[in-house]
Amino acid sequence: MLKIEQLQISYETFGLEIEEIEFPQGVNVVLGPNGGGKSSFMKGIIGYGHETLSKRSIQFRGEPLERVEGIISYLPQENPRFRVLVHEYLTMTSGSVSKRVFDETVMHFALECLLGHSIESLSGGEFKRVQCAQIALEDKPVIMLDEMEQGLDMNYQHEMMDWICREGEGKVIVASMHDASLALTYADTITLVKDGRAEGPMPSASVTSEMLSACYGLPLTVRRQEGVALVYRNLL
Repeated sequence: MLKIEQLQISYETFGLEIEEIEFPQGVNVVLGPNGGGKSSFMKGIIGYGHETLSKRSIQFRGEPLERVEGIISYLPQENPRFRVLVHEYLTMTSGSVSKRVFDETVMHFALECLLGHSIESLSGGEFKRVQCAQIALEDKPVIMLDEMEQGLDMNYQHEMMDWICREGEGKVIVASMHDASLALTYADTITLVKDGRAEGPMPSASVTSEMLSACYGLPLTVRRQEGVALVYRNLL
C-alpha cells in the first residue's frame, strides 16, 4: 500500500492539495484534463520539485517514505536522451540481474534488434519500450508511469497494459494516462484529478459517465461490454 497522507504543491497560479489517498497493490490509473495536476501529483509523490513542495508526507507499507530510490521506479512524461547503447541503458539501473532475466525481458519488450542501437536513434515508441524494460529489470515494489501510453501504437499500448497488469499482481502500480477507454478497460482503480484536487481511488467499474463528464468538462458517455470500456463524447 502506497499512502499519500498529505501533498501540497504551489507554483505561479497553480496549486495542488491531496490528502489521505491510498493506492493498493494492483493497477491504479490517474485520469484528468491537461493542466489538472496529474504530472504534478506524480512528481510530488517522488519528491521532485522541492522548491514547489509545501508539504509531503508519504508512507509505504505503513512506514514513512522519505527517500524513494530503493522503492519506486519512475518513468516521467519526458526523459532526456543521451548517446548510449540500448544494452547499456538497460543495465544502468538494474543492478546484477541474471542473463536469463535480462534475455527474457529483452524478448518480452521485443528489443532484440535494438540492443546495439543508440538511444538517440530510437523512435518515441521504441524508447518507451526500452524505458519500460529498464523498469522491469529494476524490479522495485512500486512502479509509477507518467503518460504511460504516450508514443505507443495501438498494439504496443495493449501489450504495455498487459505488462503492467502482470506487474500489478505483486506490486503497486500508479500510472497517469490520457486514454480513458484504455484506462477503464485495464485499471483496478481510477483516481480523477482536476484543478489540483483528487477524487478516488475508486474501483474502475464504478466510474460513471457523469464523473468523467464533470472531470473533463465535456459530455461523455461510458459504455462497458465484455470487459472492454468505451468512452466517447456525446454529439448534439
